[in-house]
Amino acid sequence: MFTFKRLRYRHKIAVIIFVFALLPMLVLGSFLTSRIYSSKVKDILAEKNTQLASSVDGIDAMFLSNINKLLFINNNYYVINYLETNADQNLLGIMDFSDYLQSVMKAAKTENIQTEIVIYALKDTHYDGEYLRSISNLEKERDMPDMSVKDEVLGAKDEDIIWKVKRAKLNANSDIYMDYIYAYKKLISLNKALAIIEMRIPLNELIGYFSYDIPRGSYLSFEGAGEYGDYKLKADPDVKPDASFYTLSQSLRMPIGQVSWYVPKSLVFEELKWYWVSVGAIFLIIIAILVFTVEVVSHYLTKRLETLLRKMNKNVESLMSDDDAILNYSTHDEFEKLGNSFYELIQRVKEYYKRISEYEVERKLLETQLLQERLNPHFLYNTLSTIRWISEDKRVKDAINSMVKYYRIALNKGSGIITIKQELDMIEEYLRLQKFAYGNEFVYGIERDEDIGDRPVLKHLLQPVVENAVLHGLNGREFGGIIRISAKKRGDDVVFAISDNGAGMEPEKIELLLRGEASGQFGSYGMKNVLKRLETFYPKRHMLEIHSEEGHGTTVLIRVPAAADEEYPLGIAR
Repeated sequence: MFTFKRLRYRHKIAVIIFVFALLPMLVLGSFLTSRIYSSKVKDILAEKNTQLASSVDGIDAMFLSNINKLLFINNNYYVINYLETNADQNLLGIMDFSDYLQSVMKAAKTENIQTEIVIYALKDTHYDGEYLRSISNLEKERDMPDMSVKDEVLGAKDEDIIWKVKRAKLNANSDIYMDYIYAYKKLISLNKALAIIEMRIPLNELIGYFSYDIPRGSYLSFEGAGEYGDYKLKADPDVKPDASFYTLSQSLRMPIGQVSWYVPKSLVFEELKWYWVSVGAIFLIIIAILVFTVEVVSHYLTKRLETLLRKMNKNVESLMSDDDAILNYSTHDEFEKLGNSFYELIQRVKEYYKRISEYEVERKLLETQLLQERLNPHFLYNTLSTIRWISEDKRVKDAINSMVKYYRIALNKGSGIITIKQELDMIEEYLRLQKFAYGNEFVYGIERDEDIGDRPVLKHLLQPVVENAVLHGLNGREFGGIIRISAKKRGDDVVFAISDNGAGMEPEKIELLLRGEASGQFGSYGMKNVLKRLETFYPKRHMLEIHSEEGHGTTVLIRVPAAADEEYPLGIAR
């Protein structure tokens, strides 16, 4: 399997140069390509938006023309006079008005034959035809639950035109429904409403104003304002606008909504396909030039290094024995320094090898001496045992027994690591010896958790602290002294607590002890030794705290990891 580590150094340099040269090119190229692509997309969309604006202008002109016709009828004297008075209600007058109204309405439909205008008279007339009807027809129509179209129009201002977009029958006798845009206007005279003029325009008439080709996949819709919904003007059956479309919208001048054109992004991409082909071709040419350049540069950079390596490999087997194997370079650059440094390194290795050989001889001599000195503890044990048998004083015998046990644990075959049980046993023997030596009347108690007895710990970790408690904490106290020692497991650690009911100490003294700066008769050297050993053997994994109050005793807490035996290379002598 190909990995970067297996490449030759020259190829690694080539790859690194290639990557670091390619990354900024990709970033800059992507940025420029994106900017150019966005600009071209904007140009295409601007062109289509111009087409849409032209179409909307035509629709606005159509609406304005129809509104002018509606206002013409609204201000027509003959129509107002007929609706305002009861005159000319005979058959001849009705026929004359019918002929006049038909001529007016036909003239209004000359430009837009699908536009329909109807007058709904508020008063009953003898004439009810295609263009003049009773207001009761509007009373039946309700766009709002609590208000008819009639009430809504009559409640509006006199100059307002009420717009609506809704679905209605093609005519009274038809079952075909179509979408229409409606406009309503009050016809008034002397501040009195006489009728309501209704104009309706089929929505599909708007399609005629898009004379240019609408690309396949586009979606053209009329989006009504306010409570009016969206109406599809032109679109393929399976097309629905979503995030894959660009949206172009133009609002109509009349407050009825806007016309939106949803252009597929795929269509724009298709129009720019030659742009992407040219970008890909340029990118491939740049990659080819970059690969060739990087290969040439990496070969030039590593040529002398490869020469140096060949010379080093040639002499590597004889360097240790050949004192004349010198690599000479006069290039006055890093390669010359590298060759000279390698030669100096070989000379130092030879020197170190010679020293190590001498140290090995010395080590064997020291091991021999150490084996001889191990006989001394046996002499000590034998001498103490002889004194114990000779002495008839029980206190002396007990003291000698404690001393033998203490040194047997302390010597521990030369090991600096013992178990927690051994440490506490040694402390107990030490306390017995202290009571014998100084005659102090104090009591002590030692306790530990059962499952931590075999855990390893530094030898003599607790003795300096216990010695401080005896010699300093209980100093001057002839009786009633108490020392308590405990070992408890807390999570992954073991916490040792050494407490006494002695004189205690002030906070300033505690700070000096914890910093190893205390001086005095007791405590300073021992506590400094404990701190140093904790920092050396348990770096960043230990804790030593001193809690004390003058006249109320002192408690020292030591926390160390509850490590397993195999974590200590020195081992533990059982």
